[in-house]
Amino acid sequence: MNEEKRWIDRLRRSDESALGELMDRYGNEVLRTAALLLKDSHLAEDVSQETFLLAYRRIGQFRGEGSLKSWLLQITVNLCRSRMRRSAWKRLLIGSPIEDGEIRQVRGETKDIGNTPGSRDWIERLELRESVGKLPLPYRETIVLYYFHDMPIRDMAVILGEKENTVKSKLLRARKLLRLQLEEGGWRDEEIAGEGIGEQASR
Repeated sequence: MNEEKRWIDRLRRSDESALGELMDRYGNEVLRTAALLLKDSHLAEDVSQETFLLAYRRIGQFRGEGSLKSWLLQITVNLCRSRMRRSAWKRLLIGSPIEDGEIRQVRGETKDIGNTPGSRDWIERLELRESVGKLPLPYRETIVLYYFHDMPIRDMAVILGEKENTVKSKLLRARKLLRLQLEEGGWRDEEIAGEGIGEQASR
């Protein structure tokens, strides 16, 4: 029995210590995903906490289709969408991008970021985070899941509740918009290609 299955069994027995272990394991990834989608570290913290509480309360709804991590990210994405629909959030959306200090706080200075072109390290760079933050939410979701989580299209489709071809189309459109924003900001074509933006959504 793998670690995730043990967590699931313990959560179904209302073992609160399992919830703490789950937060230790996936907390940073859930928090950073919410921060990238919402562009606000404080709201991201709220969503992160709510994600794990909902997972604890609704563990009986987890059918084992896909990983526990994917299910947590699906809850995170749905909560972020709900936040974006609220009128109060729409007013906050007009504000400035996340400041560098807040980004370091959200990142938690983790050491598991890759260093090769096309890996998720590129999205940790401030300029790219700001550009990603300017994308409409549906495109922001695909960029975050594909690059930040290195997630295959089929898993993205489950999390987003869409067909694989729809996800591929959105990802290609998102990359085009992101490329335009980066070029307008002075990025050279070879820099953009080197960071993985020009890859094809073939997974």
